[in-house]
Amino acid sequence: MLRVAKPGGTLALAVWHRNELNPFTRIVTDVISRYVESPPADAAAAGAFRFAEPGKLASILRSARASDVRERVLYFQIEAPISPSEFWAMRSATSDTLREKMARLCAEQVVRVTQDVQEVVREYFPKNLMSFPAQMIVVTGNKPEIV
Repeated sequence: MLRVAKPGGTLALAVWHRNELNPFTRIVTDVISRYVESPPADAAAAGAFRFAEPGKLASILRSARASDVRERVLYFQIEAPISPSEFWAMRSATSDTLREKMARLCAEQVVRVTQDVQEVVREYFPKNLMSFPAQMIVVTGNKPEIV
């Protein structure tokens, strides 16, 4: 990406911070792990949290010769006027990894996972509206000017 930026241009990237800091994803991961054995994620493998460690993506930009590389944590809320059951329907429909794990379960286990997720996330649904705290890492760097 830096290669195709114009000289002096800025590249900005936003990636998830660690899973344990993001209940929007962590809760579902924790619940499904009670039913489906999952090996620990390979930190170098493609995935939502591949660059979740502070400094990892910034280091890659620096090694690509970006200048003025900066990193910051962005704190925000993921909010939507949906219920816990609508949250589960959305999360289970949008994650290939989750769908693959759910496909390994029998019908009874699918029902239990659905109930467990909806119960555990309830604290993030005041007045039946979704509101999860979230964190991302934002990294910026500039393509050096042509000299």
